[in-house]
Order: sequence, then C-alpha cells, then structure tokens
Amino acid sequence: MALPLLLALLQAAHPTTPAPPAPTAQTPVGSVAAWTLHFNGDIRWQQITPAGALLISTDGGLAGVDVERGLIVWQKPELGGLPVDSVRMVEGSLLMEAARPGLSVIFDPVTGTELFDSRRLGLTRIVTRRVLPQTGTLIVHGRRASGPPVVALYDLKTGNQRWVSESLFQESGPKKGGLGGLMQGLMRVASEATQLEVLQAGPDVIVVNTLTSLRGLDARTGATRWSATLPTARAGNPAKHVRLFPAIDKPDRIYVGFDDRLMAYRLADGQALWAKPAIIQGWVHAIVQHPAGIIILPESPPPGEATGNVRIINGVVQTGLNIARYEDGTTLAEKPLRMRGTVTDAIITGGSAVLAVDAESRTFVNVLDVATATVRLEKDVKIKGQLAYAELTPAGLLYISRSGSATNGEVNIIDLAKGEQKYKDAVEGTQSAPLLHVVDGRTLYVFASKDHKLYSVDRQDGSYRALSPEIKLEGKEDPTALEIRSAGLVLIAPQNLVLLGRDGQIKQQVYNPAPQLPGLLRALYRINSVRAGLYGAAASAYGDAFAQASRQATDTAARRITGQLAAAYSQGGAQLQGYSTQAAAMASKRFKASLTTPGSVFVLTKSPDGNGNVLLQIDKDTGQPRSRVDLGKQREPVYAVDDISGMLFLQTTSGTLAGYRL
Repeated sequence: MALPLLLALLQAAHPTTPAPPAPTAQTPVGSVAAWTLHFNGDIRWQQITPAGALLISTDGGLAGVDVERGLIVWQKPELGGLPVDSVRMVEGSLLMEAARPGLSVIFDPVTGTELFDSRRLGLTRIVTRRVLPQTGTLIVHGRRASGPPVVALYDLKTGNQRWVSESLFQESGPKKGGLGGLMQGLMRVASEATQLEVLQAGPDVIVVNTLTSLRGLDARTGATRWSATLPTARAGNPAKHVRLFPAIDKPDRIYVGFDDRLMAYRLADGQALWAKPAIIQGWVHAIVQHPAGIIILPESPPPGEATGNVRIINGVVQTGLNIARYEDGTTLAEKPLRMRGTVTDAIITGGSAVLAVDAESRTFVNVLDVATATVRLEKDVKIKGQLAYAELTPAGLLYISRSGSATNGEVNIIDLAKGEQKYKDAVEGTQSAPLLHVVDGRTLYVFASKDHKLYSVDRQDGSYRALSPEIKLEGKEDPTALEIRSAGLVLIAPQNLVLLGRDGQIKQQVYNPAPQLPGLLRALYRINSVRAGLYGAAASAYGDAFAQASRQATDTAARRITGQLAAAYSQGGAQLQGYSTQAAAMASKRFKASLTTPGSVFVLTKSPDGNGNVLLQIDKDTGQPRSRVDLGKQREPVYAVDDISGMLFLQTTSGTLAGYRL
C-alpha cells in the first residue's frame, strides 16, 4: 500500500540521516553566484515548480530555467506580464497552467512543451482538467462560444492530441418531447458546464460521469464503450453528488458513490455487480476499503436535498454510516449507524477505525468495529478542535486535535470503557499556535503552545509529563515545526531555533532578529510560507508536503490520492512514464531528496556588520550558520529558496537573476 510504504521511508529517513558538516559561526561560506542570467525586461516574479524548474516572469514572456546549469531552457513571449497567481500547478501533476482571459496553456515546466492551448479548439472556458497518470495523458473538457462542448485527451510527453470528442454529452437514451424534452435539454446544458468526474480505470478505460450518465471511454480513441444510468431514489432524477472510487484489491471494477448510494460497476461492460446499491443516510462523502468491508462515510447534504427520513438536530442534518460487503453490496448493519453530521475520516487501526465526525464545527469521535458494524462507545465523545492524529493504545484512544475557531487543540486519551477523556488537565495549544508533535518509538513528543513546554506522552500506558521548562522565543514568536534529530529535538520558528535533548533540556537557543522594513518582512514571509520553494503553487506535488498531507489530511480521499502520488514519485515506474524523461527523472530525484529531513533552515536577518541584510542557512543540529548570501540594502529583495536543490535565486538588478549554491 502506498501510505505504509511512504511512512516506512519517512521513519527510516528522519532519525538517522546525518547532517552535512557545518561551517563555524565565524566562517560562513561565501556568497559567490554560481551563475547569472539576463532577461529582456524587468523580472516580475519567480517560482520553483514541483518538477524543479524555475519559472521567471517578465513583461516580455515566461521563461523556464535549468537551476543546475543556470540556462534558460525555453521562453514563451505570449505569456509575458502574467501575475503570479495566473500560473499555477495542475492538481495532482507536475504540469503548470498559465491562464488569462481567452487563453489557457498547460505545459511541462521542465521542457516547455505545450500540452494544451485553448485557442486550438476555440475554447472560451475550461471546465475540467485532469491528469491520468496510468496512461500518461491529460483530459480537458471545455466550452466554445457556440456549438457543442469538447472533450480531448493529450499525451503528456509529446503534447500530441490523441483524440477529441463532441459527443460525450449527447443523450444516451431516446430523445423526449414536450416538458420531458425541455427538462432533458436543460439537464444537458447544466452537464456541459459542470466539472466532470473522471477516473482512469486501468490502461484501457477512462470512466467519466456527466450529470446525465456514467460512461466508459476507450482510452485510445475516446469512443464510448458502455453507458450506465445511476439508480437514484427517483428514476429519471439525476444524481446531484457523484464520486468515483478505484477498487484497491479488485481490478475488475470501480465503485460509484451517488447521493446516498454506493454501487459497484464492472469495467469491461459497465454492468452493475450488485443487485441494488448500498444505501446510507446522507450523501456519500468517501469510502474506506477495509478487509472486512467498504466503510461508507456519509456527509450532511445541503438543506432541502436530503433523501429518506431526515433528522435535524441543532440545525445539523444527521447522517447514518454503514459498511457494504464486497460480494453483493449488502450492508453489515440492518440500519445505518447514526452519526451527528459529516464523517470526515475513518483512521484504520487493525480491525477498527477511528471515526471523526464534524457537526457545525464541533468534532466528535468514536471507534468503529468494522466486522460487526458497531461502535465501541455508547455516545460519541466531543473533543476540542479538529482531529489531527489518533491511534488505539492499551490505555485507550490517544488523539491530538487542531485548534478551531473557538477552541484550543489538545492531546488526550479517551477511556473506551467509560467513554470519557482520561485527563482533565490535557496538554493544550492555542487558537493562534497549534500543537506540534512528532513520534519517536514509544514516545510522542508534543510542544504545547499554551504554556510553551515540551511534553512526552507514553504511547503504551498513556502517561504524560512536562520535560522542559517554559521555552520563551525572542521576538514573541511561536514555533512552527518540531523535528526529531539524531541528537534530540529541534523547535523551529521564523527567527528562532531551539535545540533540545530527548530529556527536554535546552542545549542551545539561537535568535536572529528580522529586519523591520515592510518589504523585507514580505520577503521573509515568502521564504517561510512554503516547503522547498513552492511559493505560488496550488498544492505540493512531491516530497515532504505530500507525506504530511497523506498522514494528516482529515479527508480520506485526499489522503488516498496524496499517498498514491507520493509512492509513485518514490518508486518511479509507470505512473511517471507519461511525463517527459527530464521531468520524470527530476521529480523522482527531488521526491527522494525530500524524504530526508532538511538539515537546515533559512533566516533573513541583519548583516553582522550592520551594513545591509543577509540570508543565513542555519544548521538544525548545531544552530550555527552553514552559509550566507548578502542581500545588500534592498528594501524589498526578490528571491526564492529551493532546499531540494540547495539553491537560492536572487534578483540582483531589474532584469538580472543570480543563482547561489548553499
């Protein structure tokens, strides 16, 4: 499975990776540029892409830079002058999209290859864009100023169009007349403007759901192989809420969640594999494929769109969870298990699953015994904040929650016999600063922002104790990360670094004050806001960010997707073969590098001699500078840092960019 593999890699990499030797504080590495590039026009912005290429935007065009060699690899004059938020990552891929009114271009940032240009098909609006890694393709659905909508498939490596279809939204059944025909036409128009649900189901079939039908498309030609109508509660009334799920251990099928129902369909011909769908109370939010059955997680439907008998308590539509058998879709529980609202997650732990239920921003938890479709607690237990981490231990349910809008996060244990929290004086965070935690063998280390102390929690017996005295960070900062290092732990804040032993004793505390000019502070926040220089990207497509998302996302579907992609990058193989050779190689290299916890942090501070400002690379194990780059006296320096390649990119003049190796 993808997630266990990723976690194993992370656990192996984090505690044992030695940091490179660091220079002493008195002799930081010099700041000689490794390369310098000149551009036509002023540099407007720069960003590192998930694939590792550096994008440079000027009024004269958009350019891609090979950061290792310091070469401009490609330039696109037609994309000049775009604001930074107009160039973004295509979700779940290495591709980038540049968009402005009347134009959308999707391209490989490493080679510059254009995979899609909306002008070629005359599209005025892009509705769906989805990368299908199993076949190395990109599917795009859009609308023209007039005429039928278009669905097209493109090769990720070459950008060649494999096929284009104008018939996907045509009626699969007989055309109706009168009022029925009018409704049929209105539904078709709405379907054309709605984002497609798309699933690559093996190398030969792409499953697509429009508002009117479920279709299996031939991946090579785009022809419809089969079409199916989802059996909704009222025949002829299309489902409003559809989700497609791949089958993990049964490659002959897919699962389709629609409104309050779940159905299995055979990929070969689209035939239903169950006599009737499994039904829950509420809409299907996600599914968890446990060996004992398919856990169907419900969500509260919008007001007025619930089906069946609706129960509303304190303004929240109540839901009901159930577990479907793989063989025939019948449910283990005679009646759905009542839930207080949306079940956002089911964290698997052996034969059980820890359920997190959201009800009007309040979180409740319970433990589901999957084989018997029963819950272990008579009543759901309300916790502070939102569930971030949970595991069943001999002492009970150990959990960590994130702070909510009106509550602090906490660490506590739920006694499964009594159905209540074990500790009244739980370890707490604050609304402005979350709890930070890291697991090291039997011990869970937690930094509590409420009293600024480091705690240890025994994962077996549930006992906890404060290890450190109050840790006060200069500049009134709160730490943003807690990491395990070979020599102990490190607390990290934008301008502070605290080295701690595993006994909680402070070994060293380093503070580098930030320059106070507004422009410098903005530059500082840019560098601290993201991991591996992904400033401006919609989401991280590799590395530690994917690993964190896989472990911590409360949305089950999000955790599944990020875990699969992380495994794809760590293993290479078929899921990256669709990309250009250069992009696939760089993505795999960068992902593997990101599994190793970076040995340093970057701090923007005043120059020791008081003449300008410097960017320091601080070693996490020693607290000493490894290297530094002088930024001069610029009021708002424009730079980006990529700690995967170990480089900093600094705009030295309006049209000049220098690359520094750190």
